[in-house]
Amino acid sequence: MSNEELNDAVVTADVDDESHADDATVLNDPEEPESTIDSVAASLPYFGADFDVAGLVRRLADDDIVIPRFDPDESSDLSVEGFQRQRVWTKPRMEKFIESLLLGWPVPNIFLVVEPDGKYLVLDGQQRLTTLSDFYNGEFSLEDVVPELGGANISNLSTESRRRLNNTFIQAVVIEPSEPDGRDSVYRLFGRLNSGGVALTPQEIRVALYRGPLVNFIRDLNHNDDWRILYGLKNGEEFTTDKKLKDHELILRSLVMSDVVEKIHLDWDDKAARISAYRPPMVQFLNSYLDSNRQPTEARLNALESAFKVSCQLLNQADGREALRFAGRLNAAHIDALLANLIFAAENGLLFSVDQVRAAISDLRTNEAYIGWISGSTSHRDSVYGRLKAVREALLATLQ
Repeated sequence: MSNEELNDAVVTADVDDESHADDATVLNDPEEPESTIDSVAASLPYFGADFDVAGLVRRLADDDIVIPRFDPDESSDLSVEGFQRQRVWTKPRMEKFIESLLLGWPVPNIFLVVEPDGKYLVLDGQQRLTTLSDFYNGEFSLEDVVPELGGANISNLSTESRRRLNNTFIQAVVIEPSEPDGRDSVYRLFGRLNSGGVALTPQEIRVALYRGPLVNFIRDLNHNDDWRILYGLKNGEEFTTDKKLKDHELILRSLVMSDVVEKIHLDWDDKAARISAYRPPMVQFLNSYLDSNRQPTEARLNALESAFKVSCQLLNQADGREALRFAGRLNAAHIDALLANLIFAAENGLLFSVDQVRAAISDLRTNEAYIGWISGSTSHRDSVYGRLKAVREALLATLQ
């Protein structure tokens, strides 16, 4: 398959800013089948609960209900302030929601997920709960509402109105994920419910659902100078992060694949090892990695950070922004295979020279089998191991 055929065969991701189209287009994997609705439902037992408004606001203030973020760059904490800057309700919509509660009109359910620590993660209802918190904190008054509520805010509500608001119940569906597939099922349900009018990408959902040290670590790696050049998303002359977190996802894939290389590097032909080291589909495999590595040790993160920095520097010096591209576009399968092998090598003390990395990349660009493994069913086990092994062999060949 030629580079031109490869270019025509793949589906490219949309970008937010058309001026970025040249730099930000990333080759996607072919769509992967989702679990059936029955299998998702079986791992998501749930029950109904009624929460009074005052109780919801108190739980939010005490951090017993966590409103997720979908962009780890917004803040290092999980407070309500600044939540979803690009997806917040307009003020008129916030006013209408509070007005409905004060008038006793019905409002939609919220969906909550019970976290391992007993907190509730908001699956659907972020904007409603954010609006409640803002109103109780005195951040806005009611203007475009029925006359009797015009100008009302939390401080001047009548005793009767305030009592009615405090004691109004909002229905909730509370989900308690069951193992082992519960977290992945929540991930799938998140994608169905929690769009707020703007479709969330898989990585945005992961950031919300698997929040913690590893997600924050990937956020920090994403600001590495060499990685920013390699990824190549530009705003004028400056390299910028991807609003849809595709850059975060590519780093995650590379870390995950380096873990796969670690597990099979002693015997690439051991079928049992190959089956246990990587289980498709890729989407679910990435989720499982985040779920099982929620609390990585500081030593582990330090080792990964050093290996990632060395690898990105080598790639940048070897081929600049073209190092991670095929047919002029970023290719996710090429990126995870190349970076994974370099990260694994760096972690194990095998450091390649810039010339060696450049030679390996040149060899891969003419390797017909490799081109097939990064352009077909890229999450299939044979494709994953094929491209990982091809990169390994191309790098090792430069040592001879």
